[in-house]
Amino acid sequence: MNICAYVLQKNAKQNYKKESFDVRLNAGLMVVIDILKRAGYEVEFAGKSTVHKYDVVLFSITSDCDWWPFIAERSKWQKGNYKVVVGGQGVLNVRPFLNWVDYFVLGRAEGVIDSMIQCLNKQKDFENKHVVNAKTFNVDKEYYINQVTEIYPHDINLENGATYHEDVIGCNHKCLFCGYTWQRKQAKQEEFNYSGLWNGGKDRERAMIDMENGIDIDLVKLRTTAIDGLSQRLRYGINKRINREMIQRFLVRLASCEKPHQVKFYNIIGYPTETHKDWFEFLEDIAIADSSFKKQDKQTSILLHSTPFRAMPATPLACSPMSYRNYRGEIGRLLGKGLKGNIFYQGNAMWAVESMATESLSTVTMSAIILRGEESDADNIVKIATSPKFFSSSSKIKTATLEKYFDVAKLFGAYDPKELPTKYLRTYCKIKYKVYD
Repeated sequence: MNICAYVLQKNAKQNYKKESFDVRLNAGLMVVIDILKRAGYEVEFAGKSTVHKYDVVLFSITSDCDWWPFIAERSKWQKGNYKVVVGGQGVLNVRPFLNWVDYFVLGRAEGVIDSMIQCLNKQKDFENKHVVNAKTFNVDKEYYINQVTEIYPHDINLENGATYHEDVIGCNHKCLFCGYTWQRKQAKQEEFNYSGLWNGGKDRERAMIDMENGIDIDLVKLRTTAIDGLSQRLRYGINKRINREMIQRFLVRLASCEKPHQVKFYNIIGYPTETHKDWFEFLEDIAIADSSFKKQDKQTSILLHSTPFRAMPATPLACSPMSYRNYRGEIGRLLGKGLKGNIFYQGNAMWAVESMATESLSTVTMSAIILRGEESDADNIVKIATSPKFFSSSSKIKTATLEKYFDVAKLFGAYDPKELPTKYLRTYCKIKYKVYD
């Protein structure tokens, strides 16, 4: 049996560089290849011009955005007698892609991919509760995201010279919006000594909570943390137990460290019921913390990076409505009146600025299509994916085009659990859909 891992044309380069295929974002596929090699199978790499020569084609969907370039190329492959198998953390909603994929692997590959290849090698259809067979898919059936009890034990040597070693799976905080926690059961793992392939151990998104629990954080080396909501009400509403006093204490400690520097605060924006009052609360918390300092020349910089809320499948907020609004630059415009650019606070020991990397409305809409699209959206997804004109156009034109071809009101609205496009998807624990308040 001839097996290949498919490489998108944009990543099929002779010299691997940071943005190329065989780096951190595709480490999961390299694990799959390692599993198959240990089972006695050879796996090669293929592109658009050679994919038809293989019996099984593997592709990794690391996030919802990967579907667009994949469908663009998949729709133009030469015909062949191949089976297309996709997996990865971006494989959640299979319904718009049933015509282009034969098998969707949900969750971890261990104990699944090797059994699948063995079955396909015997020219038999493969059925498994962790796999969606496109030919037999039933939206009323239950399919389970595969979990493991421990990290992958083997080192993976990547062709860019790095060595990947898995060290962390999942998170026990269970924020209600977060696919990372609800779709991945926390497994037995090593001490949190990050491999360096991911972040070098300098970034601690849970730093604020960790410090309150007595965990030592090197603030001089800290570069990121996460609040996931601009007010205590919003944070508590998604089970992120960071109160106002914790934020204020954290900011005082940060501004007091020996080397003032910039720290990126990851935030989720656009929750149901969110108002500008929630935004002003964060500004007030910064001002309260900053009031305890005298004027300083070298100041701590807060870079607020906001990601629009997505109702992720297989989470308690999967049925929640999403905000159809372009949030890029909005915090700076509202909170930073009278200040330059996107700065929204300038004080004694700290200043705060809004990141301009907030995703555009068209990008968020494309995510909603992938996460909540149905079979009826398949043809229009192909139209968009294969249109160079669309991807080279402005965000405004992209938004108007998406509104023309898709039911945006439905995609961003609240869903009845019985009508949720991903109602078939199950995770490691029972999920009760929550109405955000």
